[in-house]
Amino acid sequence: MNARPSKIICVGRSYAEHAKELGNAIPDRPVLFIKPPSSLIG
Repeated sequence: MNARPSKIICVGRSYAEHAKELGNAIPDRPVLFIKPPSSLIG
């Protein structure tokens, strides 16, 4: 199967322990961002 997504939706800061390690605040809501399809490798 050769997938060709039209958009890629990502979730950031989804691991509380990692956010704490970096000194980042843990958000109340998920941090969503998009990436262009050209950023997908594999």
